[in-house]
Amino acid sequence: MFVCNYNVTMKKEKPHYLGHRKRLKERFVNNPSSLADYEIVELLLGYVVRGKDVKPQAKNILAHVGGIQNIFKISDDIEGVGSETVLFFNIIKDLFRRCEYSNLRENETILNSPTAVFKFLKFEVGFDDVEKLIAVFLDSKGRIKEYKVLSSGSVNESYFPPKELAKQALVRDAVAVILAHNHPSGNLKPSQSDIRYTKNVKNALELVDIALVDHIIVTKNGFLSFKQEELL
Repeated sequence: MFVCNYNVTMKKEKPHYLGHRKRLKERFVNNPSSLADYEIVELLLGYVVRGKDVKPQAKNILAHVGGIQNIFKISDDIEGVGSETVLFFNIIKDLFRRCEYSNLRENETILNSPTAVFKFLKFEVGFDDVEKLIAVFLDSKGRIKEYKVLSSGSVNESYFPPKELAKQALVRDAVAVILAHNHPSGNLKPSQSDIRYTKNVKNALELVDIALVDHIIVTKNGFLSFKQEELL
């Protein structure tokens, strides 16, 4: 009886997704617009999720958040998404925010339009699930001296009193203030509470000779200007 004593080493096949990921990167380099939304997310996930096919995960994320425009609403409540993945996308969001802010400061850009304010604050609060109130303090030329998140939860006197906002403006030697807050629902219509609070802030600022330039409602997709709507 013939017995074979040779040890045969079977060559392991590489996971199929490794070649796929390489091809995705090559396609991106040659023509970024040729990639579908889920493929862009898939590429990004490849940098945080190792040794795994992430195409199903990319598609699942987009299905849950409602499309690429909502990618920064990613959370670990989504099946297959861990804290590291959420952190990774939050880092990207903050990078965008810092780029916008740095560009405004470096070029001494004047916030002289609601569009400029929206562009500045979109990545600050536009994707947040909690309503936040922000004050942007301006100098005499309309340049940003500082901006600050004043409260989280709602826009009214109980969260941040108008008189306290006036004090904050005086401390920063601001000449004018732009008020802004986000609507997580995406609805740009101001509430009666929003309108009432805005009037009270305007009155409090006028007492110390500081102008309220505008109040902007921000969402991830757009904005509403109280000044343009003649609500200020």
